[in-house]
Amino acid sequence: MRRSVLEGSAIGTLLSLRNGMMDEELTQDMPLTLQEAFDIVLDKAERGEPLCQMIIGNVYFWGDFITIEGRLWEDFERDDDVECFFRENYAKCEDWLWKAYRNGLSLVNPNLSNFYNEGKKGLIPPRPEKELEVDHYGVERGYPDCIFYYASTLYDSGETVKAYELYRKAADLGEPRAYFRTGFSYEVGKGVPKDAARAAQYYQQALAAPIPVKANAANRLGMLLYDGKGVERDYDRAFQLIKWAEENGNVPQLYYLGACYANGHGTQQDYTKAVQYLERIDWNCAPAFYLLGKLYCNGLGVPKNIAKGVKYLEKAGEYAPAQEERKHYKKNLFGRWVRR
Repeated sequence: MRRSVLEGSAIGTLLSLRNGMMDEELTQDMPLTLQEAFDIVLDKAERGEPLCQMIIGNVYFWGDFITIEGRLWEDFERDDDVECFFRENYAKCEDWLWKAYRNGLSLVNPNLSNFYNEGKKGLIPPRPEKELEVDHYGVERGYPDCIFYYASTLYDSGETVKAYELYRKAADLGEPRAYFRTGFSYEVGKGVPKDAARAAQYYQQALAAPIPVKANAANRLGMLLYDGKGVERDYDRAFQLIKWAEENGNVPQLYYLGACYANGHGTQQDYTKAVQYLERIDWNCAPAFYLLGKLYCNGLGVPKNIAKGVKYLEKAGEYAPAQEERKHYKKNLFGRWVRR
């Protein structure tokens, strides 16, 4: 980026300004002024170049025109003149972003949608109804990223069936951010028959994709690998993925991490850590209660407490392993729980 500026690229100059790379040293050494760079890119935009149209639109959307023009507060006679200046220039982003959009540059969708959804505080009111127009246009044109954005809008509004349908369409068109949702739809049967194997494939694609958010895919694939659903059981890989997701800020999969530590699956056996994870479970999870029952009854990772262990085993309900384990314990003549 710096090299492009120093060698006289007008596009590089405006992008460097937008990306925060335009420091004092670069400003002094660059051959073009910001206004000269703007005029060159504007000329290309007016002649129909989509990337330049997007760059000009973003100059107005983000307010970079203030820096480019070098306007100061004292340049205006009245406060009303300042407001008029900002309002008129911010508004110019709409036309330029639409031109780039119609010329096939779907990258403008987020900024154009934001302009309609939020407006510019105190200057331009929001027009949320126009945001849907932006999404619909991208969907109709078959832009994978726009299909993903619209699917997310539907998902957030509770229209999950339609959302998952669009997520699958976006994923099949190569939108990497849609891989996780598509995999999840196959895993739980959202709008399609359950298919753990296909779910695993999409989760693997999400993990291999150049996207920053991967923890959800890591968790779900790790769970499938641990249970051997749709893929060959692999405890080592399962623990690596689920633990990685936790270490990267995702909500920990308490049962699976507890089970890995309790059984030594994919990691060194550590009963204390197993109990720490399993006791945080506050929902009905029979396999977790079964493990906790065994750990307490045998004093593994915690002081031995058969009574507490049996309570966990009974809490597991009809879970067969818990019922079998429960047969090993009884109350003695003094009403204390003991091993048979």
